[in-house]
Amino acid sequence: MRKQIFLQGWLGITAAFLLEAGPVYAQLRLIPDAARRVYEALPDLPLENTYTPINPNDGGPRPEEDTLVRRMMLYHLQVAGRSPTDRFDWQLTLADYCDANEPMVAQQYPGANRLTVNPYTRDKAVVQSLSRQQRQALLRALVLAFGGDPDPKPLYIPPDLKAAPALPTPEPMKPLLLPGRGGADLLRPL
Repeated sequence: MRKQIFLQGWLGITAAFLLEAGPVYAQLRLIPDAARRVYEALPDLPLENTYTPINPNDGGPRPEEDTLVRRMMLYHLQVAGRSPTDRFDWQLTLADYCDANEPMVAQQYPGANRLTVNPYTRDKAVVQSLSRQQRQALLRALVLAFGGDPDPKPLYIPPDLKAAPALPTPEPMKPLLLPGRGGADLLRPL
């Protein structure tokens, strides 16, 4: 009986974990293809894939696939925990790289523990060296790579057909009369 309850509890926890983590793992599987699409759209964007892994047999990506865009996507999804399809979230990530939003932690940057040299400083420098037009093109390519809308329409708010009625001016409050000495005696039962 105890074994059955334990097994049911364990299965429930495992199912909850897998259901909760499912989209994250699905997004991570999309990163190589998404990074390739970004580089196809922006062939002049630096690859920054010259880093050497500490252990080549660790199961990580091949050095030629470990690019700036791949690390940027990992930072966006895993470290910052942002949506891959939301344009505003990608703007925040680019602002992180430009030191205009949340501070980035070098030790948490993708590749920090896996590569012989942490790519954090160089990746930030490359993004900061991009012109405004290049950053806008990168933003658009990143959103499109994950199937998002790079040009979201503004939220439609219908104009008020009737102006809101003016509220009447409230009368000033009359002074509150406080009971005098012995007023508490009035609360005693008769």
